Amino acid sequence: MNSESSIPAPGSSIDPLARYRVELVPASDIQPSPENEELYGHIDYQTDTTLQGLVASIRKRGLEEPLILSLDGFIVSGHRRYVACMAVGMDPIPCRRTDFKRSDCEDWHRVLAEYNPQRVKGVDALLKETMLRESVEQTQLLMEERQRAAEQRIVDQSPMNVEGTKLARNISARRKSFLDAVIKVVNDREEFWPLSVRGIHYALLNDPPLTVQTSKRSGEKHRYRNNKASSKALERLCRDARYAGLIPMDCIDDATRPQILPRGFKNVQQFIRQEVEGFLLGYHRDRMQSQPQYIEVFGEKNTLRPVLEPICREYSIPLVLGRGFCSVSVWRDIERRWRASGKDSMTLLIISDYDPEGLELADDAIRSLRDLHGVLITGIRVAVTKEQIANFNLGQNPAKESSPRYKSFLKRTGSTATYECEALEPTDLQAELQQAIENVIDSQAYEAELEAERKEIEECNKARRTIVEGF
Repeated sequence: MNSESSIPAPGSSIDPLARYRVELVPASDIQPSPENEELYGHIDYQTDTTLQGLVASIRKRGLEEPLILSLDGFIVSGHRRYVACMAVGMDPIPCRRTDFKRSDCEDWHRVLAEYNPQRVKGVDALLKETMLRESVEQTQLLMEERQRAAEQRIVDQSPMNVEGTKLARNISARRKSFLDAVIKVVNDREEFWPLSVRGIHYALLNDPPLTVQTSKRSGEKHRYRNNKASSKALERLCRDARYAGLIPMDCIDDATRPQILPRGFKNVQQFIRQEVEGFLLGYHRDRMQSQPQYIEVFGEKNTLRPVLEPICREYSIPLVLGRGFCSVSVWRDIERRWRASGKDSMTLLIISDYDPEGLELADDAIRSLRDLHGVLITGIRVAVTKEQIANFNLGQNPAKESSPRYKSFLKRTGSTATYECEALEPTDLQAELQQAIENVIDSQAYEAELEAERKEIEECNKARRTIVEGF
């Protein structure tokens, strides 16, 4: 039964005055709804001072507002008025009827909540009622008024007069092979959306497409390369393809431009609903707490986050993304976490590019923690390694001679070839990190933590069921 069926629709043939007719009903034929106490608590004449005032008013003026009853005599609205009427000995009691029975309703709690929006409620009652109903009419009226005021303020402030139109460029047939290559990268890495344009850039370098199709012999000069011209062409293509609907708008994001959003709620019901939905959910033990050594993962750049974070979360291992060479604050925080762990030593698993900067910043991380912060540390290079370059046949790029570390890189590696982390398929990089973690942890201690966690999650679930069923 739809509880709203008692309210005639505009233009309905039902007599609109029928639902407002009052009848005198013997007190013995009126039954309080048991669910009302579950929603709003026990009505106590001795402690409820407002109820005492209501009794005094009925004794002096009579009952101003009739009770609302279902067809089978259960109170829908007016439980406090009923108690007050009984206190003064009123019998019969003025009542109005709905057009439905309590016995026909599958969710009487919801009916009570809908018929008692005016009732003053404590937070405990709101917590229960918010699971059933959220009224937005008042909020909507307020927002409409604010919108009108905002529009007037804009008029008063002399808005900018902006001429011209910005349009996305059509993607010509000459860019088709370039577009196809981008679409393939996007689709192959759907599990790791949103991607960065930088990540797509390095993935394309493994099998560089032509940025422009041409029949001329000079066409090879349009082959995608690790340079500014190619990356700019990729940015333009990704922009045009997203606006044209050729790749999903949400498949790419820009983590370098943070958006700071205020935290707020429409009302207390929305806040309570959010808190209740997540209540006692998401528990995890610190799965590394019984390991003999402290472990962290260090990644060179933000683009690695969607790839590395799931693995680190699974093992309860902190992930630090350096965005190049790190400041003192980063090393300070790592040192503090290590000392707080109570472990004697630390292992740092490092993921960085195989280029002059990537190799040097990995070394710099170890030196900083070991020499300046007193951490007893072992560094392990997870990626990119010489073995991975050979095993995965990674695409290479020449080292930049302008780099201040170019000569030392050439001396160290004997080559000018460089390889980016993004050249590894995300799933391959995840597998490499997972294997590195498995190689350094005590597997028996880890499995014991997982077993303890499973038991504790069940305890949380039982507690949650007990509390929720209490509503």
